[in-house]
Amino acid sequence: MQLKSTLKQLVKNNPLYKDFIRPMRVRFKEKALAKLDDESYFIKRHKKIFGYTPDFRNPQTFNEKIIHRILFDRNQIYTALADKLKARIYIATTLQHFDTAYNTQDNIAYAAGGGATL
Repeated sequence: MQLKSTLKQLVKNNPLYKDFIRPMRVRFKEKALAKLDDESYFIKRHKKIFGYTPDFRNPQTFNEKIIHRILFDRNQIYTALADKLKARIYIATTLQHFDTAYNTQDNIAYAAGGGATL
């Protein structure tokens, strides 16, 4: 076993491997991943990280549900809310349309669960 690790270190420290073979392997792997569609890419990545093949069409775990939303729910609001500045602009425009006459202290407490005090 020690011989195997020693050989591995010799190969990794070899300048030919560092300067030529390793960059070529990285470029080849990147090109292969770029050719995959979104679902195949996420399946391959998920299986590598978690050790099992996921079912994104019928998600069970939290990670699968997140990837399901990325793959199948292409709502533009998620992109806008991921950007801090765009999220602030979106919330500001939404609050401009907020009717302050209707939303009094009593209505806010009722909407918050009845017994909430603000």
